[in-house]
Amino acid sequence: MEGSKLPNKEYPYYFIKLGKLYYVNESCRNVKRKEISSYEFTNNELVAFPFDTQSIAKQTADECGGYIVVRNATFEEYISQGERWSKYIDYKEKHIWKLYNVK
Repeated sequence: MEGSKLPNKEYPYYFIKLGKLYYVNESCRNVKRKEISSYEFTNNELVAFPFDTQSIAKQTADECGGYIVVRNATFEEYISQGERWSKYIDYKEKHIWKLYNVK
């Protein structure tokens, strides 16, 4: 159907917060037989990573000591959030806070 749009129905998605900061990324690496996870956060909700699955958001929040926040938006708004996030993590001069976990 040409020109058709998705209905304006709202769907939940999830952010992870740590105080006033929002989760944007995680990376893992092994150094001298220890696993190091780093979690990146920003103070700008507009570029926070949007989780579409509550259980994955909860698991990640538990790992980094944060908590989940629910947002409701149309599918187009959710896609826009993901696009802003994608551009943000590719941007080299971003302001981020990092939290490290060594296992």
